[in-house]
Amino acid sequence: MTRLLWILLTSAVAIVVGQQQLMLRRPPRLIHQLPQPIHSGNAALDLSFSRPMERQSVQVASRLTPPLNHRWLGETNPLRLVLDSETPITGPLELQIGGQDRRGQSLPIRPLWWEPRPWLLVNRVVEGGEQLQLLDRNQRWRPISPVWEGIQNIVPLGNGQGIAMVTSTSEGQERVWMQRLITASVAQQRDDLIPPQAEEPQPLLDKDLLFAHLSSNLIGDLLVQTGGFTPGSEEIQLIRSDGSRRDLDVLASGPLQLLPAGGGLVVPAYNGLALQPLAETGQPAQMLPGSRELGAFCAASGRAVLIRHWPDYRRSIELVIPGLAPQELLLGDQAVLAVACNGSGKRIWAVLGRWQGKKGEHEIVLLDGDGKVLKRRPLSPWTLKSGTPMQFDPVSRQLLITLTKPELSDGRVGLINAETLDWNQVLPIAVEEAQWLMAG
Repeated sequence: MTRLLWILLTSAVAIVVGQQQLMLRRPPRLIHQLPQPIHSGNAALDLSFSRPMERQSVQVASRLTPPLNHRWLGETNPLRLVLDSETPITGPLELQIGGQDRRGQSLPIRPLWWEPRPWLLVNRVVEGGEQLQLLDRNQRWRPISPVWEGIQNIVPLGNGQGIAMVTSTSEGQERVWMQRLITASVAQQRDDLIPPQAEEPQPLLDKDLLFAHLSSNLIGDLLVQTGGFTPGSEEIQLIRSDGSRRDLDVLASGPLQLLPAGGGLVVPAYNGLALQPLAETGQPAQMLPGSRELGAFCAASGRAVLIRHWPDYRRSIELVIPGLAPQELLLGDQAVLAVACNGSGKRIWAVLGRWQGKKGEHEIVLLDGDGKVLKRRPLSPWTLKSGTPMQFDPVSRQLLITLTKPELSDGRVGLINAETLDWNQVLPIAVEEAQWLMAG
């Protein structure tokens, strides 16, 4: 019996050792690819391998078509491919991933197709109400939500995996919904790069609301700030990307905004803006006094653009750099209607407005990180649709805004070259709002 047991144990050890040796001799594998929203270039892709890799060998052995400027970041595993192209990316990219692991084993060349361009998402006016639609690469509009009586607010998740929305009825009742998406921006075959596929929308809160405000970060978390029809019914809930929920006890005088990288939020107060961590640290919130509102985040650098309201009705645009006092970029008597910035915060765009009677005149201005005006162009005969954002896409290097005219009751989609401020396109469809949806 003892001898049999010894034979079995010896055999088991031999099998384990043999398996280990076999695994060590097997070449490394590329096991996961994930688009990365927090980056300093045009776009970024995280690649995970079965073994630690030699980054230099991956850089030498891999190929990118077309051959755009790029760099590899990371130590061994995962590695990040960052695009630094100064020209717009107009189509999917072909990758050939190769290299060696730290034992000298070669990775068999792995072909991939990567579509880094975001999707154009609109709240479109249709028969019976409003509907979320997405423009595919063949310039066809694809419905991705039911037709609602009204859509008050849309917030694409920062990781591109869904869209949160607030719908409304003619009686003033609002509901909050989540439209999850199945995405495929990285594939082995080009034909497998398909538009996001919509799942059934799910209610996030099972009750009617008086108001609701939404905010998402680049991780895919969602902040839901709501109020009901009874006093004291205000609630703030954080819904993480994994589906878990957490109630937040935050006092705010306006809409909250999640920080792009996660971990904190911007809280409007009666005496300024506060930067507050989501996890209790025992430290007081960082306060920025004055009548300021958040305009845009410059995600890759941790910078932000603020709009400041002065007692004499002037407005200023400020750039906030972590650890430094706000830097004033522009001060004047024009209204600041929307702002956007690139990831580094070295390019800032603003839509400025002035009214003569009932007629509004809007212009778009490009500033550098020191406040120098590089370009400015009138939007005439168009104006920015009230309450809609301006967004910058680093992949196509263009700005997205929702336009209108006095004779229109709805909006149009405007695409502007971010460097020249020339019109790229005005799409002739009736919309309430247009936004970018990240390629997830």
